[in-house]
Amino acid sequence: MNAEERENLVQREIERLRNADEVALCALNEDSVQRRTAWFEENRNRFAFLSGDPLDAAYRLLLARFGIPPEEAPIMRKSNTMIVFHSMNFCPTLEACSILGLDTRFVCKHLNEDATNRLIQKIDPRLRFSRNYDKLRPYSSYCEEMISLEPED
Repeated sequence: MNAEERENLVQREIERLRNADEVALCALNEDSVQRRTAWFEENRNRFAFLSGDPLDAAYRLLLARFGIPPEEAPIMRKSNTMIVFHSMNFCPTLEACSILGLDTRFVCKHLNEDATNRLIQKIDPRLRFSRNYDKLRPYSSYCEEMISLEPED
């Protein structure tokens, strides 16, 4: 992605987030759910990796959806029930929050955590996406994100 494309993404995010309160962020989240779901349905046949380990598939799906190379979101820990990774990729939401003076802990929680969670649940409904809000940019050098696999009922 070149500098102009990044700037365009940041400007779009600024417009979306300007004067956004919790209600507006929740509405934007629902829009993200719809767009991510539509994207998944349109592209699912491209992803042979969706079968097999659901944790690995969810991680790879997120990288594909957001165009993140693995070295910009390395896996720090992995078990049979969880993957912990550190996102250090370009993020228009982070940039827009910085410009607008918004707290990423609030914005990211309400804007896109649920949408990301619902995207990975297209692979397996037991999957859960979450973040460690004590390790979130700009308060940390990375965003610590987790994908967990809940036990079957």
